[in-house]
Amino acid sequence: MSETVLYSIEDYTCIISLNRPEKRNAISRELLYQLMSHIERASKDPKIRALVLRGEGSVFCAGADLQERADMSEKEVHKFLDQVGKCFLALENLPFPTIAALDGDAYGGGLEMALCCDFILMSTEAKVGLTETGLGIIPGAGGTQRLPRRVGKTKALELILTASVIDAQTALDIQLANSVWHDSAFMAGKKLASLLSEKAPISLRLAKEAIREGEGKDISTALKIERKHYNKTLKTEDRIEALKAFREKRKPEFKGR
Repeated sequence: MSETVLYSIEDYTCIISLNRPEKRNAISRELLYQLMSHIERASKDPKIRALVLRGEGSVFCAGADLQERADMSEKEVHKFLDQVGKCFLALENLPFPTIAALDGDAYGGGLEMALCCDFILMSTEAKVGLTETGLGIIPGAGGTQRLPRRVGKTKALELILTASVIDAQTALDIQLANSVWHDSAFMAGKKLASLLSEKAPISLRLAKEAIREGEGKDISTALKIERKHYNKTLKTEDRIEALKAFREKRKPEFKGR
């Protein structure tokens, strides 16, 4: 079995690399299976403090493998889409910060995958788009739901209905991308992951969960959610370490406890 997805750990950062550059990292059954396996593996590793998702070669991900899809029955297509949805939701639900590093284009399912990450970093040459309406379908892996949550309903409608492909600067302007890099989005992603890893791991997870749980709630309910998660930090060793480090005028050494 070829490794269509690579997995490695550098310090506290997990790096997952799509590894079908000859097929523009298109999402095949095998790639999807390996991606899901690695996401599950990362979710169970208490040492991981951040994750960077990237694509080998010049394209982040061109979306579904249309050549493989052409040979699927309707039943098989439904099964595949169910598996894609499960995989992407698992990526979105990872408890630690996640970063999609786009050093190449991301179309269709490739962009839908990136939208599952907390941060999207792009190189200046990268382009993105949900191009499904030009293929007689619509985004089917979360694009119609996650894109509006990131850029707003009106802009999402424009991009999806016109099947537009936009450059990195436009993606930054509409807040689809967090940042744009002239050299390497992957290296920038690793630096961001390293910065995040310096923070208290439990605090990162609780802050991410508070934001996620409070989304769409009225402010009174949302503030109660924030307080619930804040209270959990009071019982951690890392909080005591931070107070001690402040008194001693040094950088805290967080253990994730």
